[in-house]
Amino acid sequence: MTVGLTYDLREDYGIAKDSMVYADFCHPDEIGYMEAAIRRNGFGALMIGNMYRLSEMIRTDSLDCDIVLVCDEGIASRNREIMVPALLELNKIPYIGSDAYCMGLSQNKYHTKLVAEALGILCPKGIYLDYEKDIDINDLMGRIKETGLDFPLLVKPNEEGYSMGVFLVKDTDELMRAVKSDFDNYHEPVLVEEFIDGKEIYVPIIGTGDEAYTLPVGRVVADDGSDVEIYCVEDKCYDWSHYEAADLPEKVKDRLERDSLKLYRHMGCRDLGRCDFRLKKDGTPVMIEITPRPGLTEEGPFESSIKAIGRTYDDVLREIIENAAERYGLTG
Repeated sequence: MTVGLTYDLREDYGIAKDSMVYADFCHPDEIGYMEAAIRRNGFGALMIGNMYRLSEMIRTDSLDCDIVLVCDEGIASRNREIMVPALLELNKIPYIGSDAYCMGLSQNKYHTKLVAEALGILCPKGIYLDYEKDIDINDLMGRIKETGLDFPLLVKPNEEGYSMGVFLVKDTDELMRAVKSDFDNYHEPVLVEEFIDGKEIYVPIIGTGDEAYTLPVGRVVADDGSDVEIYCVEDKCYDWSHYEAADLPEKVKDRLERDSLKLYRHMGCRDLGRCDFRLKKDGTPVMIEITPRPGLTEEGPFESSIKAIGRTYDDVLREIIENAAERYGLTG
């Protein structure tokens, strides 16, 4: 069986190497790491590239693979993570990962939050700001007060990932600059949320439906082993933070795993995903977001959780591929 891999790089879109505005792309080393793992598992590997290359391969009937592992992110559209799974589904091509509807829903942080809250999952208090060029500070501060929010606050674009455009603001001036920056850079709605000053936690998930299960709960830590204040885009791009198994009470772990699987299954996520949380000082988990297309980077969150139970990256990648292949009736 040959596995095709979709991915995109900064150079595909002319994005500078040091840009933090758009940073949600694969790194060449990450792609090589995944390709090598696919081949070590005995599968063939076809390195497809981004959605435009995939579209051209489909058009010219040169997509020579049995199933596609979807790892591209796209750019500058709230539909950017929808396009590849929709294109594959349209052309009846088997693929690994969640479908277009799930990807579109998860891309909208506010809509995902509404779903999570309806399921009884605790999320940060916050307000949704429609995209507009002029900001009415009096209206904004009035809404913040009505919602029971106070500084410090988190500001982030509603439809981006990788912590792009995320600001921790401590006064009105910083708030205004952050909202204006996100409006100017992303041209989309913005969320203003309470800041949960606690541990940054993640829960990797493998499988589909009732068969889905969680890997060990992990924690993001700074170089010195302390909790990160915010897990920002600079940390992710320059590796200023690390991942380790989280030492938490069983009661807290159980709730993290239960909430993660509840949302994962309800949204119809497939094959793999990750839920991110912050812990309040009393240990209460607050869900930040769900990522149905998590990175499979070397020494990243997935691999750190895999190692915590004595498994290997290759082993879990093979499980992900084989589970998806079985869904389509593929073998080998």
